[in-house]
Amino acid sequence: MKYNVIILGAGPAGLSAAVYMARANISTLVLGLPDGSRASWAHNIENYLGFPDGVSGKEFKERSVAQAKKFGAVIVEEEVIASNYSENGGFYVETSKENRYEADFLILALGLSVKPSGVKNEVEYIGKGVSYCSTCDGFFYKDRPVVVIGNKDLAAKEALDLVPFASKITVVSHEKKFEMSENFLNKLKLNNADLVTGKALEIVGDNEKVNGVLMDNNEIIAADGVFFALGNMGSLDIARFLGIEINEKSKAVLVDKSMRTNIPGIYAAGDCTGEPYQVSTAVGEGAIAALEIIHEIRNKKG
Repeated sequence: MKYNVIILGAGPAGLSAAVYMARANISTLVLGLPDGSRASWAHNIENYLGFPDGVSGKEFKERSVAQAKKFGAVIVEEEVIASNYSENGGFYVETSKENRYEADFLILALGLSVKPSGVKNEVEYIGKGVSYCSTCDGFFYKDRPVVVIGNKDLAAKEALDLVPFASKITVVSHEKKFEMSENFLNKLKLNNADLVTGKALEIVGDNEKVNGVLMDNNEIIAADGVFFALGNMGSLDIARFLGIEINEKSKAVLVDKSMRTNIPGIYAAGDCTGEPYQVSTAVGEGAIAALEIIHEIRNKKG
């Protein structure tokens, strides 16, 4: 199904934008996990206007979701694992449930995706075998062995994207248990991917290219490429793939005063645009992005 707008993220920024959109009769889909926003974890929010006695993160989340739904926003609690330009125009988004949604506009509001790997030499081998995007770089590993580091659906998606290219795929859970959906696990097994539960300690190579991954049992998994896919996909991951400008130093999506990115049709709001990381800031940015899109849509119709 195609919507006017897809909002990636169900935190304060995303839900604020959804309220404005839905009230304006703009077909709006919110994709994300409300329980995954940092605000929803807060014990008590005391500095948000209108709550003199404070409000728990849980209650604030529930009120926000109910308000967005009241005005007609569709909220789908699915993890976003990919986004790209649609052949039909606009954009598409894929989720861990293998659903695909399309829209003319996107708002990135997934927050920060802070996933330090702790693997030695990760940064040193970026561009020499270390990658963060299988769709972007998979072709360079045709008939060559690769390792994907990650334990969730995002890692499974990255590994499956490498199937047409790599001669061998090993997925390393990185000290955690695998938390992939049964469907993804079955697909990995059907494609003969090795699932290794263990911690990656170091990227090994000859300073010019990656040769493998040193594990905590002192074994080295041979690989010409290592793809990091830790945790869940965040706004910065999507931004990099879509060619959206990012301040890599501050880890923030670059936007103008209207919350527009450098890609027409894509806006960003909330923590992913940089400090201050406050609920009130996120709510305000979500409203600004929504108002700008509403203005664009109505101008096209007029």
